[in-house]
Amino acid sequence: MRWTQTRSPWWALPAAGVVLAAALAGRMHGGPWLFGALLLIAWALLAYGLSVLRIARALWLLLTASALALVVMAWNETAPQPRLQIGRVRIQKLPSTISPGVIELVVGNTGSVPADVGGAAVADLARFRTAAGLAAGGVEAELAKRLEQAAPIATMVIPAGQTARVEVVIPPSRTSWYISRGEASVIVTARLRYRDRALLREKAFCLFTNPPSGQWLSCPFLNE
Repeated sequence: MRWTQTRSPWWALPAAGVVLAAALAGRMHGGPWLFGALLLIAWALLAYGLSVLRIARALWLLLTASALALVVMAWNETAPQPRLQIGRVRIQKLPSTISPGVIELVVGNTGSVPADVGGAAVADLARFRTAAGLAAGGVEAELAKRLEQAAPIATMVIPAGQTARVEVVIPPSRTSWYISRGEASVIVTARLRYRDRALLREKAFCLFTNPPSGQWLSCPFLNE
């Protein structure tokens, strides 16, 4: 009679822990795809190790599916990736009825890898001083239309931990007469696009200020 010895799958559980620790420790050096591959290996080892438990198949499928969802979430949130945020916003020049104005945007990359950034940005004046006034005054539709028709921003590479400046033109407007009287707002909105691993992400924002105040507030629209 021949005896065959089968190996218990218990070994897969500590192996999954070792692979997971290696993935977390090296995620900043190996890149997002190697990090994702190690997470999947850790998940496969965990699923194999759980098979030693005497539980119903439905419960095993639930546990492994939940673990896979956690792996995907961990990869999406912690893998090396660019992260854009708007830093300083400053009016360099206010428009008049015949000459344009200029707004300077400072876009920062707080992620761990460089960001290739493109998109579009527009600015305008409006005879509303509050977020409620902007929402009720039909400003959103006009800004959204102009944003779709705007010339694209030249693609720029923002290294990790650094910033880039974007100049947005404010077109000439008769509304400029009301700026000195404190009865108009300056609005700037942008839709920035950048590649994150295999995904093309967008970051949209809209801000307004009431000159001569330097405080920028969020619009009640076009913020994603």
